Amino acid sequence: MLTDTIKTAYLEEIRFAKLQQWAVTVAAITLIAGAFHMAHTVKQPLAIWEKVVATIAVTGVAGGGIWLLFKLQRHLRDTRKVIDHFDRTAWRRGLEVVVPLKIALYLSAAAVCYSFWRDDAYHLLLRMQGQVW
Repeated sequence: MLTDTIKTAYLEEIRFAKLQQWAVTVAAITLIAGAFHMAHTVKQPLAIWEKVVATIAVTGVAGGGIWLLFKLQRHLRDTRKVIDHFDRTAWRRGLEVVVPLKIALYLSAAAVCYSFWRDDAYHLLLRMQGQVW
């Protein structure tokens, strides 16, 4: 049996975990954007090994962020189950927010990894522009 004080503490923990979902997503996308910025401020094309390392790093950050979102969703489910043992929708509640966050992480990582491997055309255009002037 939960007292009102303990139930309030659990509800506050749920609010905090929801906030952490947003924080994880923002931090992961910020790291991914930082990798994009670092790769595209260089005046010459990235070497193959640099592209591979950058792709692995970005994929790792996105995968870690998605894993943390799953872990936070599981924590929310477990906390909701402590409050109400008969809650059948404990896992599904909040998925309408978590799934788009996971999609945003995946798409940002995919776009940045794609840009790592497409930057040769950009640098070719810069070289061609230098030859015209």
